[in-house]
Amino acid sequence: MDEPPCYDLEEERVIEEIRRLDARRVLVQLPDGLRPHAFKLTERLEGAGAEIFLAGDSCYGACDLAIRQAESLGVNLLIHYGHNRMLPDVEIPVLYIEAASKVDLKPAVERSLPLIEGWERVGLTTTVQHIHKLGEVAEMLRGRGMEPYIGKGGFGLLRPGVVTGCNYSSAISIMEIVDGYLFIGGGRFHPIGLALATGKRVVAADPYLGSAFIIEESEIRRIIMRRLAAIESARYADRYCIVVGLKPGQLHLQEALNMKRALEARGKRAVILCLDEVRAEALNNFTEAEVFIDTACPRIALNGLEDLRKPFLTLREAEALIGLRGVEEIWRYEGGV
Repeated sequence: MDEPPCYDLEEERVIEEIRRLDARRVLVQLPDGLRPHAFKLTERLEGAGAEIFLAGDSCYGACDLAIRQAESLGVNLLIHYGHNRMLPDVEIPVLYIEAASKVDLKPAVERSLPLIEGWERVGLTTTVQHIHKLGEVAEMLRGRGMEPYIGKGGFGLLRPGVVTGCNYSSAISIMEIVDGYLFIGGGRFHPIGLALATGKRVVAADPYLGSAFIIEESEIRRIIMRRLAAIESARYADRYCIVVGLKPGQLHLQEALNMKRALEARGKRAVILCLDEVRAEALNNFTEAEVFIDTACPRIALNGLEDLRKPFLTLREAEALIGLRGVEEIWRYEGGV
């Protein structure tokens, strides 16, 4: 691409770190949205005198750190773009580059204002790409007579106001005092999760499209009804397949073992299936299973696998199924599964 990227890739900082560590071999892990810039970035980083490799597998989040790939290649430094630190330190040094967005937030926020008219207290949430501009959005809201609130994140979220697909702790921390949430970022993935986790009204301002939209209550009700139907369809099953994700931040083996024991104590049969990529074509091969239980990223089951032919429950939904958790607690994700 000839045009400059709309993200700050911090090439100078990365080159400085490569030289500081005297790293001779470096693995760069990019999310899909940054991969169109991979050639130019690689050429720039090669100026530091290191061998630069690109990780081509998935990069869904900071939970999907390419540790095994880095070990296999014998690299001295792993550079992970697009997310902030979530996992404990590992033997190979990891440099997290948040890839701050250069896109102007104001047009999208301006379009969101009619949608939050009448709100007095607004919870502000975003992804790490826009966190550096959240203060500007807060000032815009104050200028319209609203009081913005930015919650403190936990469970590895170092930046206030940041939400991820499985962690809404920053939003939940202010849930009791806000009228609703304004989410800043692209797509529907995060705002839908935010609405499920809090039960509050959510308006999304998409700075890439310069647009704003409401997550309608009817959409959330349809999702909840679909999930409740999945739970009910699993109620009389006998054979359960508990899926363990092998990505570093999605590996919840003890939770899977606990669920296996809980099911067996109730006369059910359960096996544990370990996968790096949780895909319908892999699960469908295990035809004996009547129900799958997701202990990896909860959004895999919540969003659904289009071609999966059996019910797929999150761990919390499975706990509700067997009476270990109340239904009202199922979708309030504050981190973990």
